[in-house]
Amino acid sequence: MKLIKRLSTTLSATLDSAVGQLENHDAIVEATIKQTRQSVAKTKARINTLKQQLNAYEQQLTDAREQYQLWTDRAAKLAESDQSKALRCVARRNQYEAEVGRLNHAALQQRDLIRDVSHNLEKLQDRLEEMTHKHTLMRSRQTVADVNRAVASIDRDESINDTFERWESMVLEHEFAVSDACARDPLDLELTRIEDEADLLAQLKLIQAEHTPQQEQSHE
Repeated sequence: MKLIKRLSTTLSATLDSAVGQLENHDAIVEATIKQTRQSVAKTKARINTLKQQLNAYEQQLTDAREQYQLWTDRAAKLAESDQSKALRCVARRNQYEAEVGRLNHAALQQRDLIRDVSHNLEKLQDRLEEMTHKHTLMRSRQTVADVNRAVASIDRDESINDTFERWESMVLEHEFAVSDACARDPLDLELTRIEDEADLLAQLKLIQAEHTPQQEQSHE
């Protein structure tokens, strides 16, 4: 029991120390991975918002182009019959022309922004995948290394090795004793049994002889 206790204590202390170091490194990496995941999620949400804004710009741009064409056609139709209205149509047409230019510029900037943020997202995702893979790999390697170190520390304990040797010697003695008992000559066993039976028979005859005179006296 003392040996088992010592082995258990040594192994437990070594593993506890190793586990403490592992948990420290593990916690740091895990926290970084968690932050990176949050950044990935926020970046994805940002890209979705930017795309929605781009869709809104493109819809406004389509509407502005339609209005530009509409007021251009009206100005052309009224040029001969009502110059005053035609000029007002041209002014309205110019407003939508400026709007088209503004929206074109805004949409272009939005596309550039989406491209840049998407590129950053790809880098974040690549980094996250790399860290997650390394995290899993290092956990496995650290576990194996800690167990090997614990076993090595036990192997270096000479007192434990001496105890094992003494234990083995004692077990071997017991094994030899049992082996000798089991390896007796069958003839020896048979003759011993016959001798035991003869001894028992002699005792039985003696008992009978002792009881016979008593029985004869009782009959008289």
